[in-house]
Amino acid sequence: MSSITLTLELACTREEAARFAAVELFLAEMAENTEAEPPAELDAVFGARPRVTILGLAGHPQPLGITCRYDCDRGVMTLAATGGKPNLAALPVLLLWLYPDKLPIAYSVHVTERPERAVWTIVGLNRIEITQHEDDVTARLEALRAPRDTPRRLDLLPTRPLPRSDG
Repeated sequence: MSSITLTLELACTREEAARFAAVELFLAEMAENTEAEPPAELDAVFGARPRVTILGLAGHPQPLGITCRYDCDRGVMTLAATGGKPNLAALPVLLLWLYPDKLPIAYSVHVTERPERAVWTIVGLNRIEITQHEDDVTARLEALRAPRDTPRRLDLLPTRPLPRSDG
């Protein structure tokens, strides 16, 4: 069975890395206890109903399949797939919520057995782009970082309710 390798390094502070770790921990706790609640520090990121928002974004009960490690010396958080099955649908949306000031962000994934076939995802404020052309990534990031005449605006609201587990 094929597994997926995720490559994402993000320059950030320890506190910013802790946000992703808190989401990861909450989702892991949900697998054990369906009544688990996210830590209070996520309230400022996800609003008045962080539990509902996080579960909707992550596609609960699908596991996140992504872990983070923070390197204090470099000031870099590395995200990696766990179990070879990262939730690639949830990752770009979580990055939008957790790190809007760091956008655009680019990362690549590939099937472990075929590293030459990497697929790049570029997460920006207005769009998520996917390409197989690594050479285009730098130019797209620069274009998305270029100054605009309009102010940056980000409205993040879940668009559908969570699936009900009672039937």
